Amino acid sequence: MNRTKVCHLSSVHFALDTRIFYRFCLSLSEYYDVTLIAVHPKKETIHGVKILPFKRFKNKLLRVLITWLIMFFKAIKVRAKIYQIHDPELIPCALLLRLFGKKVILDLHENVAEDIFDKPWIRNKKILYWCFNVFEKIAIKFLFIFLAEKSYAKRYQRLGAKYEVVLNYFDPQFFHKFKMQHRSSMRIFYIGIILESRGLLEIAEAIHILNSRQVRVDFDVVGELYTDLEAKLHALPFYSDIQGQIHFYGRLPLDLGYEISKKASVGMCIIHPMSNSVGSYPTKMFEYMAIGLPQVISNFPLYKSIVETHHSGICVNPREPLEIANAIESILTHPEMAFEMSKAGIEASAQYTWESEFQKALAVYRKL
Repeated sequence: MNRTKVCHLSSVHFALDTRIFYRFCLSLSEYYDVTLIAVHPKKETIHGVKILPFKRFKNKLLRVLITWLIMFFKAIKVRAKIYQIHDPELIPCALLLRLFGKKVILDLHENVAEDIFDKPWIRNKKILYWCFNVFEKIAIKFLFIFLAEKSYAKRYQRLGAKYEVVLNYFDPQFFHKFKMQHRSSMRIFYIGIILESRGLLEIAEAIHILNSRQVRVDFDVVGELYTDLEAKLHALPFYSDIQGQIHFYGRLPLDLGYEISKKASVGMCIIHPMSNSVGSYPTKMFEYMAIGLPQVISNFPLYKSIVETHHSGICVNPREPLEIANAIESILTHPEMAFEMSKAGIEASAQYTWESEFQKALAVYRKL
């Protein structure tokens, strides 16, 4: 019996993105014939998911103007029944697919409207905000919406959209092999997109502060380091003193990235306060809990409601390197406390698993 074809589209995200590939595509592949068109070096099939490569334009204007049309021609060739798009710039592609009789889901990973004002590289923010609002109002009439956070559900409720909140909880089966309670290294760990807003400069200064206390810490960083941030890092007056302690592994598949976490005793989740971040759960928070990695995380009320409630880490002001340094030192030099955080995180993580969220998404797929 031939399975129904579904196709996921992203012109921005890498194919092995956590939410797109490891959450949606792998889970859906148990029930559907799944194709993923996203940024990837080659055509291949991974765990039953067919990946078709898409070249991302470096020029952002070109990306906005023609990417959606190129993606449409690639997508229509798949002949899927259901398409799920992961980038707001592909909304025109989604609407064109609807004209061709396809069912389409728009998966909004963040509060896009507010996020426009948080991104420093976006010029003419007000114009882009207006354009997004226009396309958004058209889109919600023809597309089903998935939201990755509860924080912006009210916006779509107010707009009369058909939507479902599908949170970025973790997959326990995937993370089980990285679970450790006894950690004794002097290493800290980060995985994810590497931007200035992810606290890399503050963590670097925290490492420098710890060095002045004769506490040497190594920092394992998994993700793509962008040129402008690398320049800012090298410009730090103390960078030559800590350069040998920061280890960049580049972008890796999720399993290889978390293999490196086995060497660490602290997980870092330092995110700057932005309108989008303060109301959104970071995926890493739940993943660190699942593998028993005590964490140092930003002290936003939403994050504190999880980390402090479950005693799985320490919340700090993300703009204060001294607080970050104190939290890292506290966990590394108090092994009994660290063990209790690890144990508590693992136990609490059972409340935040992907399966319950996926069942909501699957119910939508089956109705389309």
